[in-house]
This record gives sequence, structure tokens and C-alpha cells, in this order.
Amino acid sequence: MADETRISIDDTGALLGECHTIYLRRLGLDPRHPEFETDFEERPLSVINQLREYRGLLLSAIRHLQDNGVRVINPPDVLGIHSLKPWQLSRLAAAGVPVPETCSTNDPAEVRAFADRVENVIYKPIGGGGHAHHLESVDLDDDRLSRLANSPVQFQERIDGNDVRVFVVDGEVVAAARIVSDALDYRSERHDVERIGLESLDPEIERAACRAADQLGLPFTGVDVVNAADRFVVLEANPSPMFATFDELAGTNVAGELAGFLADP
Repeated sequence: MADETRISIDDTGALLGECHTIYLRRLGLDPRHPEFETDFEERPLSVINQLREYRGLLLSAIRHLQDNGVRVINPPDVLGIHSLKPWQLSRLAAAGVPVPETCSTNDPAEVRAFADRVENVIYKPIGGGGHAHHLESVDLDDDRLSRLANSPVQFQERIDGNDVRVFVVDGEVVAAARIVSDALDYRSERHDVERIGLESLDPEIERAACRAADQLGLPFTGVDVVNAADRFVVLEANPSPMFATFDELAGTNVAGELAGFLADP
């Protein structure tokens, strides 16, 4: 008889016999998060090591549940694609999903060549966590571009149009809304949200959102689209999209659609 192997996190062992599905919003355990700020300033290496151990235990417990038939939405192996924006875009482009022209690099020469070719350029972090900015001529100075050696950046064609969030649950579009803002990056200021009836949503955008979810292995996602007068592009598919604000301000029912999916074994 094999020795018993046990994974235990605060008496959660009963989960295996009680549920068929778990909704995984995010793993957390990131030393950059505010809850770890004080400890990280005082003892950074210890905090990094501690969070690595917690993450190892948590991921092991989740995979153990998956091995025993518990469905995890979204599973840990796809939650991480939020910080893999260059791979996301290349994957979507290969699948025929329209995306903006993009250059993710730490090479100043590549940036200058991209800026020469693309008239209107924005830049933003590759792994998220920051806002988009217009690329100005001063950004192409040697001093500014030399900082790419410290951290690569994503440079992207700017598409003027409406910011649209399309929610996909289990391969179907369940809600869509337009984000009302005059800012380059709507997250930088207060904004409103207007519901788009599914009967009014461009069928091509609907198909692209579903294709993006399928290509990236996302049972639940919020697909960010810029819808211009003559074209639309997909910016990314978020593996852990916030939806409460959309339901509250735009009258969508993402929470209900997601709950129904999670409740169905």
C-alpha cells in the first residue's frame, strides 16, 4: 500500500467531495501587490521565497483537484497569458483574428523602424500593470531608447475607434459594452459604460471574440476590441476580466451567465 500523500490548505480537504467546479479569479501572491508592500520593503528576499512556497502549495492543490475531476475556470495554465501579450497577439493573428500591428522589443533599432513605418504609435508594458502612452519624437532619443535594456516595451499601431469589451462564456458571446472615454487609455480616468445589445453587435466581432477565446483556451474571457469606422482589431483576451462594473453600469448580466456556466456540471 502506497504511503498517503496529503495536500492541505486551512482545512479545505472537503472541497474534493463537495464541488465539481471552482472559479479561480486570480492566484495573487505577487510581491508587488499593496498587501505585501511593507514586508517587501523590509525583507524582499524572504517575501519572494515565502510567496513562492505558498504559490507552489496552492497550484499543487488546484492541480490535484483537476486530476480528480474538479473543473477550474479559468485554469492556472491560462491565467498567466495576461502577461504574455506578444504571444497572445501572434497566436490570434495566426488564427485569422485581426490585431493591430505590434512590435514587442528591447531593440532601439526595431523601435525606430517601427515608428518610421507606422504613423500613429502607442506604447505600453508587455506584462500589463501600466497605461498606454503616445509615442512622441522625444521618446526616440538615444537616452530614452537606451532604457529598453532595462525592460522591453510593446509598441503598437494606434487605432482610433470605440473601445468595446466582449464577454465570452463557454464559447458564446453573452454580453458586450462600449467604454465611453476620450482618454487614450480609459483606465486612466473615470469612464462610463454603455451596453451593446447582442442583436446589434457586429457578427464579425462576435466571431473574432469567440475565436480568440478558443485559440487561447479560455472558457471565460473578456475580449478587448477597438471598433473603428472601417475595421476592428482585437487587443487581447483577458483571462480574468472584471465584470461587476459592466453589469452595474451597463445592465449586462455577465455574473448571471458565468454563474449558470459554473453551476452546470
